[in-house]
Formats: sequence, structure tokens, C-alpha cells
Amino acid sequence: MPYVFDLDSLARLAETGAAAFREADPYPHAVFDGFLREAAVSEIASVFPTPEQRLSWDRFGAVGYEVKLGSSDEVRFPPALRRAIHDLNSGPFIRFLERLSGIEHLLPDPGLVGGGIHLSRQGDHLGIHADFNWHEGLQAHRRLNLLIYLSPHWQADYGGELELWNTSGTERVRSVPPLFNRAVVFTTRSDTFHGHPRPWAAPDGVYRQSIALYYYTTQRPAAEAREAHGTLYKGYNA
Repeated sequence: MPYVFDLDSLARLAETGAAAFREADPYPHAVFDGFLREAAVSEIASVFPTPEQRLSWDRFGAVGYEVKLGSSDEVRFPPALRRAIHDLNSGPFIRFLERLSGIEHLLPDPGLVGGGIHLSRQGDHLGIHADFNWHEGLQAHRRLNLLIYLSPHWQADYGGELELWNTSGTERVRSVPPLFNRAVVFTTRSDTFHGHPRPWAAPDGVYRQSIALYYYTTQRPAAEAREAHGTLYKGYNA
């Protein structure tokens, strides 16, 4: 069975996109459309769990900061979704991320801490924040985020755009609509502020769906090193 991505396409993206990734404003990132193979992403979207399905959903309800559902319990994921996550944590995909980002010796997180799948219902949102920077289980530094959007037929009035803010957390620099099969890869540091503060406003029963995976290294540049911390929310603890 082929990977959910095309290896030749990834090789081209790494070759042509590495410089732009590293020079991107406000911090290194890239946005790729049509990221997964069409047949694979259609199947994944069709089986993406809903809030009503039996799943180990974590429910986040801090209004103004984080209101969403998430699950890292891959045992309960549909086979197509589980396979996709395994592929995105595989050696060939890690090598693509290393070539794109210039970050060597990347490690996946098989436990999917903080990641896995995310789902926003009507009114859900995620405040501007910088992510936790240390994985205690892996004893490793968080270096890259990968988000893949799986909501078909997104419309502008649905909201939920990913916002990338400057490294002081004072100004939005880029807004990325969560288009179907769009991937966003970005550096994670203690000052890479982002979120989707504009609440999801699609009709009831239409969800903002995504895969979220994070990648780590056992060391990081001294200039980026900070004491271990959890999520830093703009206006709260950052």
C-alpha cells in the first residue's frame, strides 16, 4: 500500500521550498496545498471522527484561550486515519521535514502528546499562543509542527483561519485559511505565536478538522533554549 503522500512530490517540495521556509516571516514556515494523495485524503476525511462517536476525546474549554476537541488515542482511530499518522511519522517523511527545515536528527512522537487529531465545533477557537517546548517522555525539544486540514468545502465566513503572529506576540503577520488538504509546517520555539482566535462559525455539524503532529530533537540551538514550559497564551502567561 502506498504512503498517504507522494515521495517524488515531497522531494520536489523540499528542494524548491527549503529557502522560502527558512526565510519566511514571521518565523520559518511553509504552506502546501494538495499535500496528501487525493484518494488517501478523501478517505481520511470521510472517516474523521465526529464529536458524537465513541472516542477518547479530550475536551478543552477555557473560553478565550482554547475551546476544542482533541484525541491522541490512536487505538480508537479509524484504520485510514491511523495509517496516515503512522506514515507522517515515518522515516521518509521525517527526512522530508529535515530537508525542508534544515533541522537535523528529528524525532517523531509516537505517543502524539498534545497532537493526533483536533476538531472545532461552532464557536470553538484557539487563542494566540506559543506551544510547550519540552517533551518529558521523549526528553526532547519541540522543533516543528505539522497541521493538515481536513474540512471539505471551507468558506470564508466559517472563520478558523490559522494566524501567525510576530515573535513578540503583538501583531498578526499572516492568516492562513484552513483549506481542505492544506498542510502548514512551522518552527516551534517559545516565541512562535499562532492560533485561530476567530471562532469557527460553520453551520452546526460542520467541523474544523485537522491532523496535528509535532517533531523533536534531543538538542536545540543555544539561542532558542528556554526553561521547560507549557503553552504560553498571549495576554495570560505570555
